[in-house]
Amino acid sequence: MTPDHRVHVVPWLRRIGGQMLLPNWLAITIGRVIVSWRPLDEAELSHELAHVRQWDRFGVLFIPRYTRASWRAVQAGGDWYRDNAFEVAARAAASVRAAESAASAAARVAAVSAEAGHPGA
Repeated sequence: MTPDHRVHVVPWLRRIGGQMLLPNWLAITIGRVIVSWRPLDEAELSHELAHVRQWDRFGVLFIPRYTRASWRAVQAGGDWYRDNAFEVAARAAASVRAAESAASAAARVAAVSAEAGHPGA
C-alpha cells in the first residue's frame, strides 16, 4: 500500500542540494513530503516512499535514529550514507519495485508478441 505523500519537483535545487547534501543527490524526504530536482522513476519513488514509511513509524525521532544509523555505519567501517540501515532498507524497496516493473514489462512484451503470432519472442 502506498502511503500518503506529496512529491515536489524543484529543478533549481539540484545545485544547492549537491553542495549541502550529497554531490549526486536526487531527492530528500521529510515526513510525507518528497522533494526532488527531477521527476522520479518508479524505483526512485519506491525508495523515497520507504523513507515516508520510516517517518510515519518514528515521527520526529526518525532524525536522531537516522543520525545514529549513520554513526553506526561509520563505526563499522562503512559509509555514513550508503551503509545507513535506513538507506539500505530504502534501496531494497527500490530494487523490489524495479524487479516488479521489469517483470511487468516482460509480460507486456510477451502478450504483444503472442497477439502478433510470435510466441516466445
